[in-house]
Amino acid sequence: MLVSLLIVLACSSSTPDVAEAPSPEVAAAKAPAGTIGGQPILPKPMVIGGIDNQAVEDNILKHREEIKACYTSQLAQTPGLRGKVLIKFSIDAEGKVSRSNTRSTSLRNEAVESCINEQVAKTTFPALKTGRVAIVQYPFVFPMP
Repeated sequence: MLVSLLIVLACSSSTPDVAEAPSPEVAAAKAPAGTIGGQPILPKPMVIGGIDNQAVEDNILKHREEIKACYTSQLAQTPGLRGKVLIKFSIDAEGKVSRSNTRSTSLRNEAVESCINEQVAKTTFPALKTGRVAIVQYPFVFPMP
């Protein structure tokens, strides 16, 4: 009798059900493209490999207007659009971008993020001083100053 009573009490709860938070993998899988996630967005680029930070900065700045146009083209459809986008890209030994993708974002606008990746992919850099590949994580802040 006591066992039956404990089973009934265990199965019926007087407290409301609390939903468990989804695991990060499940949350990421359900999140639409362009949502925040990934690594923290640092204020300066991080470069690993045989190219110096200044060379990366200088060459990205050559495409500043095109990257800014990625943002302004979506501003009419999304007034108040603002945020940060962290782009991770690889530079091969010859200075060509071999891969570019959004690593993290608070902008949450897939069109802008895709456009930035396209512009970064078009950028050429000096040949690497050493090694076969350099990895760059570059933050973009919108609106741009």
